[in-house]
Formats: sequence, C-alpha cells, structure tokens
Amino acid sequence: MKIFIDTSGLIAYYNIDDLHHTEASGVYKKIQKGEIPLTRFFTTDYILDETVTFIECMLNRHELAISVGEGLLTSPFTTLLRIDNELFQEAWTRFKDNKGYSFTDCTSFTIMKRLGITHAFTFDKHFENAGFQAIP
Repeated sequence: MKIFIDTSGLIAYYNIDDLHHTEASGVYKKIQKGEIPLTRFFTTDYILDETVTFIECMLNRHELAISVGEGLLTSPFTTLLRIDNELFQEAWTRFKDNKGYSFTDCTSFTIMKRLGITHAFTFDKHFENAGFQAIP
C-alpha cells in the first residue's frame, strides 16, 4: 500500500508531548511488523517545509528539525515529491472550490489523487473529509 505522510503524522511521531504521539508511534511499529502493509511512503516539499518549520519554531529543536528533514530527503522508503507549477495550479483550483482546507492540504490531496494514493498517515480530519482513509 502507498501511504502519504502528512505533517500532523510526522509532528505527532517526533513530538513526545503531542496528544497523538502514542498512536503515531504505534503506526510505525505496525508498519515495521507488517501489520500495516507498506509499499512506499510519499510526501511533498510542502509537508517537509511545514514539519521542519514547526519543529524549529514551535518546539525550538533545531537538531531534530535537521534530522527529520534529512530523513525525509534521504529515506530509501520515501518519495519526496515537489509541487511544480501544474500541481500548484490544480491545487489552487481545489483550494478556491473548497472552504476550510489549507492550501498545503489541497496540494496533498491533488498529489494523492494523481498517484492513486488512498491512505494517509495523518491526524488531520480534512483527509477523511476529502475522501481519503486516515491511518491510524
């Protein structure tokens, strides 16, 4: 199964004070054990940006921000997709047509739809509202 990684999933996993930290850690353990089948993780440069910025600016953990960023950039299990002009325009149209979603969410939904990704590691209910299945 292809799994899209959202900012909320990453933050919950790396921030031990996050409300969803235990759940997020459990997801990774289930993936490692094969209880959640995984063929590949996908995420975007926008998600990387949100994640490392949150860790740097809200948690004040510079070394962790670098470690997470480097992990996403170099992971052999993760494809980091860049939002090009075509994806940007399609996401912008989605954003204009849908109230309540962040623009970053719209870029994620656009990528997921394009690649046929149905599952996201996220705690953001907007993914389910948009028709995707959230993990956990």
